[in-house]
Amino acid sequence: MEHKLADELIEAVAHGDMGALEILYYHMYREIYLYIFSLVHNRCEAEDLAQDTFMRVYKYAPNFTPQGKGKSWIYKIANHLALTYLKSNRNATSISEITPFDSGLEENAVNSQALLSAINKISDSEQQIVLMHAVSGLTLGEIAEITNLPLGTVKWKHANALKKLRKILGENFI
Repeated sequence: MEHKLADELIEAVAHGDMGALEILYYHMYREIYLYIFSLVHNRCEAEDLAQDTFMRVYKYAPNFTPQGKGKSWIYKIANHLALTYLKSNRNATSISEITPFDSGLEENAVNSQALLSAINKISDSEQQIVLMHAVSGLTLGEIAEITNLPLGTVKWKHANALKKLRKILGENFI
């Protein structure tokens, strides 16, 4: 989903359009869930926090100022909820406990497990950046804005994470 479309949908939600909220939810739930999971490492909590994210989108939509950054605004809500959860609960489980979503073919399942195992070997902040970029399609600039990190730091962590993953998985895997 593009930022401009997200802006338009959030504005519609602000005017009480539940259909617009449903469209946002349909197009963004999975990536928001995966992003939150990359932070909290707990499936149930990630599901709850993703749901809470969209409840807050509904609640705070009237306060939203459209500037072509609607998608980032939703990620900031998700980020805030996940960080608040982490501050209050330190019982996070390992990312290796996630079950691949697309495990239909045995080869995909093996590759997914190998990738998840490799991701578990990089730092939490590197996991967060790689997953936001790869799964959600956010630019490194958008990730910097959401995480409140300097762009240079995000670029460095992303490149460093990819280098580590290539070393773990082999050059052809990534």
